[in-house]
Amino acid sequence: MNISPRQLRLFLALSESLNFSKTAEQLFMTQPSLSKAIRDLEEALGLVLFERTTRSVHLTASGTRLASMARSVIGEFDSGLERMRTSAEQEAQQLSIASLPSLASVILPATCGALERRFAQPRIAIHDCSNSASIQRLLNYQVDFALASVMPSHPELQYEELLRDQFVLLSCGAWRKRIADEVMLDELLRLPVISMTDASTAMRYISAAFLQRGVEFRPKMQLDQVGTIAGFLKEGLGVAVLPYLGMMPMVSLRGMKISSISDGPLRSVGMVTRRQGGTSAIARAAMEEIRKVVGALMEKHQGWLHPASA
Repeated sequence: MNISPRQLRLFLALSESLNFSKTAEQLFMTQPSLSKAIRDLEEALGLVLFERTTRSVHLTASGTRLASMARSVIGEFDSGLERMRTSAEQEAQQLSIASLPSLASVILPATCGALERRFAQPRIAIHDCSNSASIQRLLNYQVDFALASVMPSHPELQYEELLRDQFVLLSCGAWRKRIADEVMLDELLRLPVISMTDASTAMRYISAAFLQRGVEFRPKMQLDQVGTIAGFLKEGLGVAVLPYLGMMPMVSLRGMKISSISDGPLRSVGMVTRRQGGTSAIARAAMEEIRKVVGALMEKHQGWLHPASA
């Protein structure tokens, strides 16, 4: 049995008017087309739904029972479509981004602010986690895209570099007076350096830069959080090596000095997306806003942030 919602709607319209020509006119169809649709429905059901005479049309007992059931079926059908439409609209407003904390804190606030002005009540989830965790979330379809600082080698992913981030040396208190505005990598070997842990991409960049010189870099202390590093710096326990974007939340802290590492590495910063599958409108808008934010940051912090490699 193959009965469509359209057939039931035609039947209900006729059951209310009991007039073929009037119903056909209301439905913008010809009377023969309406008559055929009703005959097809009767044949599919094996029931006579209307008693037809030259003067009148009446519902049969079967037609009366079907009219009651059809109203319920069509009502449920329309309600289901509305629920699907509402769900699709809500889903279209949902966005999930994974990002390194150092990138999330600097790039994503302005991005989310712009999205809230462009979309009606967007639902945005930010997962600030390690580079590897961000990539894994993307592979698991838990986020729309990721902000990362290492180009992934996974064949399912693609990487759009946005900028290159210079590493800097931070000092405070007595160390501030002893550190020049510009230092060389080799000078770090003689300083009490506090760095991120080996699991961080920042430490991997610095370690790789020293390994290229045939030297193993061993910092005085390694910590997970930038805020914790700031506390140790203020106490005068050492100096810190961080990428410029990573230390930006500390710029406002009183007494902090930023020195450039003239021969230091440049950290790549970019967006990672899946090669296959579509991208939602709000995700595309988010990536567009991120490019704008990055452009504004590069203009404001010239000399510290560098254009993406060609």
